[in-house]
Amino acid sequence: MRQFASSGFRLWNLGLAAKALYTAFCALTFLGVVSSALYYGDLVGTGTRGIRRYYAGEEREAPSVSAPAGDAAAGGPAIEVPDDAERARPPLIVAVTYRKLLEVTHFHLFTMPVVLLIVGHLFLATGLSERWKLTWIIAGSVSVALHLATPWLVRYLGGGVAFLHALTGLGLTVSMSVLTLYPVLAMWRGDKRAPATRVQPG
Repeated sequence: MRQFASSGFRLWNLGLAAKALYTAFCALTFLGVVSSALYYGDLVGTGTRGIRRYYAGEEREAPSVSAPAGDAAAGGPAIEVPDDAERARPPLIVAVTYRKLLEVTHFHLFTMPVVLLIVGHLFLATGLSERWKLTWIIAGSVSVALHLATPWLVRYLGGGVAFLHALTGLGLTVSMSVLTLYPVLAMWRGDKRAPATRVQPG
């Protein structure tokens, strides 16, 4: 960590072993971001229906079964016989419990800030201007905080705010991708435009 606090330090000044370590960390972190995006994409499904079902417990509308026209025309009783797909009982939809939501939030509150801190330090040691560094650090911090908060909003305010979870998930994916991938690029490529000002990651 002394290297990060030294004057004019940049990632491309690291030794080969340190570059390999930080590259592996960023690559695995990026894979975690991708897996989260895929998970939430599967959860969301079409629109925000999956989020509404999982957090708010809002059930889909049951498919309607119309009576056969032949029976009604013959004057006899209309007997509805659903096909195999309709005969299957729909799954019970229950909103996520307070305890489960607290458990997930507790776990992520102890992991996401640590990941953000590490990739943020690496990002601060790139050759970007201070304005861009501040912009992306704020974007990553805000998206992490909001994405941890939105499940609670969906659970207690209803499915009408489910779009917020999808929106913050998109913001988290974009910001964390930049914070993890750009340091790797700068580390191996170097940057001749790097300013000579002192870097203070902490």
